[in-house]
Amino acid sequence: MSTTTISSATATASTTAAATHQLYHYTPSTVVPIICAGIFGASAFLHLFQMIRKRTWFYTAFTVGSFMMTIGYAARYLSAKSPSKIPLYAAQSLFIILPPSLYAATMYMIFGRLVLFVNNPSASLIRPTRVTKIFVCGDVIAFLLQAGGGGMMSSGGQAALGQKVIIAGLLFQLLFFGFFLVIALTFRRRMANSPFSNSVGSAATKHSWQSLLLLLLIGAGLIIGRCLFRVVEFGMGMDGFLMSKEVFMYIGDTAPMLFVQVMFHGIHAGDVFTSEFVQTKGKGMGMESESYVPLNEMR
Repeated sequence: MSTTTISSATATASTTAAATHQLYHYTPSTVVPIICAGIFGASAFLHLFQMIRKRTWFYTAFTVGSFMMTIGYAARYLSAKSPSKIPLYAAQSLFIILPPSLYAATMYMIFGRLVLFVNNPSASLIRPTRVTKIFVCGDVIAFLLQAGGGGMMSSGGQAALGQKVIIAGLLFQLLFFGFFLVIALTFRRRMANSPFSNSVGSAATKHSWQSLLLLLLIGAGLIIGRCLFRVVEFGMGMDGFLMSKEVFMYIGDTAPMLFVQVMFHGIHAGDVFTSEFVQTKGKGMGMESESYVPLNEMR
């Protein structure tokens, strides 16, 4: 009787352990996620403050993404406390995977305004108003694919399909971001040889447009690197090497995305574009002419 009881208890414990490790292939930390939530949260509130103070409403997507990332790591903390609960696991996964698409949306909008600001739309491979429309639309599709895939992964029967959908969303994001990087680099090269290069800006602005463009290029590079990491990670599968160690996620995703959030505090479009430009020419990208911005209106 005693032997039977012990065997039953052992079997129950083994079943519980197996259920716990179905989602995580390691013992998830409860300390690191709460630290990350605190840092991302502080950054999110600072982005909100900067956006309101500088009236740069095109930072809305970036700011929302910052708060989503905060929620993601808070959910990861709760998930680490209850590692066998699928809803918590799905929530942390979605809220950490999705924000870079929102960061990208704001970066596209900044670039479109930057092209208009330097008074040389011809330096861009695509007209500035179309840059925003084309890339944000692509970003929305990538966002929806990743969100849909994450939802499928939270249900056991569609986990494999959900993983493939997420990979498709990441690859779609990589395609658009790679194209954006080509356009931004081409614009930078053309402006370097243009007489307009040093004719824009004033002593009233805190940073140069060149600094803002460099920020976009670095941000794009970091998000592309993060997407590549996630594609490889999901491609290896739930039992793959990258998902077997928690540290890989913090190195391949958390660190670069935190760097993106923080560096966008240091160089803000509101400190590059004049207030007149932000409130008129840059607002809604609704200019009466896409090929000319009077320089005297930016001084």
